[in-house]
Amino acid sequence: MYMELIQEALVAAGYDPGPIDGIDGPLTRAAIAAFQADRGLEVDGMVGPLTHAALFRGDGPAQEVTDAAGEQLTAHFKRDEFACCCEGRYCTGFPAEMNGELLARLEAVRVALGAAVIVTSGVRCPIRNREVGGIANSRHLVGYAVDCYAPDFSVFELAAAAENQGLGVIIYEDEGFCHLEI
Repeated sequence: MYMELIQEALVAAGYDPGPIDGIDGPLTRAAIAAFQADRGLEVDGMVGPLTHAALFRGDGPAQEVTDAAGEQLTAHFKRDEFACCCEGRYCTGFPAEMNGELLARLEAVRVALGAAVIVTSGVRCPIRNREVGGIANSRHLVGYAVDCYAPDFSVFELAAAAENQGLGVIIYEDEGFCHLEI
């Protein structure tokens, strides 16, 4: 399935990997190599984290962003709390950055509750989004959504605090978290 996604992304980027069949054959490897060469990436015909990030973001060359992982974004949240939950399998952690307005409103929720808010999913790469059953146009893909819970509060109390800050909310009561978005 991953190779089919790569082949589809190559076609969308204007490269010919041959048939979309999920086979890592010579046409697919040649298309990957051509993509890498055009983006200034190491040309090896393999899709590692940098090639994946460039291929699925549609820009290039991809940049490592892990050096800023500990950066404090708000008084209570660090950048690494919002990293893609694929844990480096498909991306470098930040296929997109979190939206500043969302972060400010999430910080306001945290302050209003006066207790910890734990992020379980921030930005996601396309492959991880599919794995977790995210919708095709998920706001997680562009850093405009976060899944979270507050250990000291019910999902309904968290949702009310988020709505008071102007956030859109989907409550996942059985799973014990809220999806918040702008």
